[in-house]
Amino acid sequence: MKLRVLAFTPQPFAGAAGRYRVHQWREPLAEHGVELEATPFFDERAFARLHGPGDWLGKGWDLARLTRERIARLSSAGRYDVALVHRELWPLAGDWPLALLERHQRRWVFDLDDAVFLPNVSAANRGLGALKAHTSAGRLAAGARAVAAGNAWLADWARRERPGRAADEVEVIPTAVDSDQWRPATRPQDAGPVRLLWLGSPTTLAYLAAWAPVLSRVAARHPGMELHVIGASLEVSGLRCVSHTWDAATERTLAGRCHVGLAPLGSGDWERGKCGLKLLLYMALGLAAVASDAGVHHDIVTPGEDAVLVGDDEGLEAALDRLVSDAEWRANLGRAARSTLERRYSLRAVAPRLAGLLRRAAETP
Repeated sequence: MKLRVLAFTPQPFAGAAGRYRVHQWREPLAEHGVELEATPFFDERAFARLHGPGDWLGKGWDLARLTRERIARLSSAGRYDVALVHRELWPLAGDWPLALLERHQRRWVFDLDDAVFLPNVSAANRGLGALKAHTSAGRLAAGARAVAAGNAWLADWARRERPGRAADEVEVIPTAVDSDQWRPATRPQDAGPVRLLWLGSPTTLAYLAAWAPVLSRVAARHPGMELHVIGASLEVSGLRCVSHTWDAATERTLAGRCHVGLAPLGSGDWERGKCGLKLLLYMALGLAAVASDAGVHHDIVTPGEDAVLVGDDEGLEAALDRLVSDAEWRANLGRAARSTLERRYSLRAVAPRLAGLLRRAAETP
């Protein structure tokens, strides 16, 4: 029997979280009898403006027109078997969106892949921090028929928000990668300069910047080494840095030309809510990766077998020296990483679990 799902997400396809947690699931879920219709709050134009500085009049107009559209979609939720709410229903604080959803559809699955219950706001919108919707996360989790949490730490939070409810109503549904699209490139690992890769956005660039002194020292010992940054821009003393604007049409090709993926991360609660997308993308490409020994990274890989985890600058420097010098080790790590990705974090591996969770939520009285 076909299951009809209306999915609410803040982000259009250009937003990585919306892309990987909602938009990419339409076809994989259809193979399991689930018809998913995604309804992002921000369209592509408004999403681009949101992450730019200033233009408060334009941002205010976007909020007004898109709120009207969100009201219409919330009012239509009863025509579906279940709703999927990714992160939030509305970008600002307020109880009315959840009340409207409850009026029309009392069965929903809450999906979170970030610590959205903690106060956090981008630098471009710092003045609006007090108005953000993080306070709604607990109510969305508490009222949901089920919760899809991107990692175990988020799942533990969700269970605490649901006292007296069955623990198995909260399931870890990891972020997944389309392993048919993200495939290892055919490239000689020992030819030309070694290219390091970082994929991300300006909001997470600070983690990479913290590695800059180590990168500079390693570059001094390995002339010709390059750093390719996709989605942001960074300069490192003594290291050739190449910045690329993110583009869905070129992202995989650019990334596939590189040899070593970098996945730096901090150790606070916000970082514990991260779900390791950078690391997963590197694994899908068959890249050797070096990642901070923090957050979800230790759950995703087996250190030394399919990636290198580092806990300090000394460990990072030693890992990079060897990764740059040893093409065979890079290739072995990359092959193992790709195998792990296909078994545990590909769309084929995760789709049955997500489809099952949605069906259970739809059937819950």
